[in-house]
Amino acid sequence: MKTTSSSFNIIKIASQCAVLALLGTAAWANPPQFPPESPLEIAVPAFQFKTLSCGLRVLFLHDDRLPLVSGSLRLPGGNVSDPSGKEGLAALTAAALRNGGAGRLKPEAFDKALENKAISMGCASEAEDFNATFSCLAEDLPSALGYFADLVRHPGFDDKRLATDQLDQADELKRVEDTPDSITRVLFTKSLFGRSPYGRWGSPSSMKKLSVKDVRNFYSAHFGPRGSLLVITGKFDEAAVLASLEGLFKGWKGQSKTPAYQDAEPLGPTIYFFPKDVTQVFIRFGLPGLKRHDPRDVPLQVANYVLGGSGFTSRLMREIRSNRGLAYFVDSYFLPYNIRGPFQVVGGTRPDSVKEYLTVMFEQLAQYSKEGPTEAEMESARKGMIEVYAYNFESSFNLATYEGSLAFNAYPEDYLATFRDRIKAVTVSQAAQSMKDILDQKNWILVVCGPDGLQKELEGFGKVVTVKSVFAALP
Repeated sequence: MKTTSSSFNIIKIASQCAVLALLGTAAWANPPQFPPESPLEIAVPAFQFKTLSCGLRVLFLHDDRLPLVSGSLRLPGGNVSDPSGKEGLAALTAAALRNGGAGRLKPEAFDKALENKAISMGCASEAEDFNATFSCLAEDLPSALGYFADLVRHPGFDDKRLATDQLDQADELKRVEDTPDSITRVLFTKSLFGRSPYGRWGSPSSMKKLSVKDVRNFYSAHFGPRGSLLVITGKFDEAAVLASLEGLFKGWKGQSKTPAYQDAEPLGPTIYFFPKDVTQVFIRFGLPGLKRHDPRDVPLQVANYVLGGSGFTSRLMREIRSNRGLAYFVDSYFLPYNIRGPFQVVGGTRPDSVKEYLTVMFEQLAQYSKEGPTEAEMESARKGMIEVYAYNFESSFNLATYEGSLAFNAYPEDYLATFRDRIKAVTVSQAAQSMKDILDQKNWILVVCGPDGLQKELEGFGKVVTVKSVFAALP
């Protein structure tokens, strides 16, 4: 079946799949555990926000139950900041930040100092931000703050440690092609976000080209107080910690302003196939989703809960796994970014069931786009989401991190307190329209990793591009 991007959409696929079926051709990954009937009561704590003279915002949340303190610093930027041709630089900078020593201490001395105080620290680069974290005993907090400030403000970027980090990162990238999960994740990201910076992904060769100078320049451009947020949780004296932070971060300069990126153009409608001898075929289907602060966000959350976000009670799991035994798992989820983030359906099936799996999946997506959820499904979804929401509050650290993420991304201050009411207020028509807006798009991406020979079956669903390396440029 030959198709073009101008005419190829989910509704058309569904009709084609129905013909195949008549001819006899054969989020969340962990389903939530529901609490008792009545929703748990939630008391949103009084978060304390302060701003240091350098401009760094700090969120405090006290929890005196244990003599522990955790900290998490979030900075704008992340992997999307990788320059073209230097993919992987953000991840290498994060690794070098943690492992290259800090302040006046060389790497070995810095590691030993943390070890002596049982202080743990880490750094990571995510899609749109950097994270630096620490945890310690409450009595060691003054020392931990000093070491943490040195790590963030005065990294050593030791040459030898950076060379080791570079090799480790390159080896980690090589292992991407070891598993269908990671293979499809990389191909899905690259194909959904196309030529956008969001579609860039490091490779062993790009990692080896990076230098200490690249890392230092990248750090100078992207690390600073502008738009950053430090979250402190646990047992501490707020006044003392605030005074300490003011001294430690005084004079910290602002970094370059993070650019505003344009929405990406997917490299579709296309099926990207990666041949690999596996017993379970891994499949990712997706389309552009929503930006942050889109008014359709909460309605889409409810609609997606019905479609594939509620584990065994979802339509996709029921129709694909429970009724037909075609998959061990299948779920759907979406991630709002500063641009339109991914909406995707992820699942796995046997090689001999790929055609039937895709047939049923496309049929379900087409039907849901056309009809939306029922009132009974909506009522069940609202109830389930309201009940499960309480479990965000089990840990003060998780709660503070959650609130910190909301504040970092400029969500309203009452987001936590009003979330349940907004879920209750979602109507059937609002949920249906939010999902229809996503599923009716024509520029979809399908990524499949499975045994060689599946190409023929996949051609019944659209244009197939065979990919031999996830690091190669996609057409």
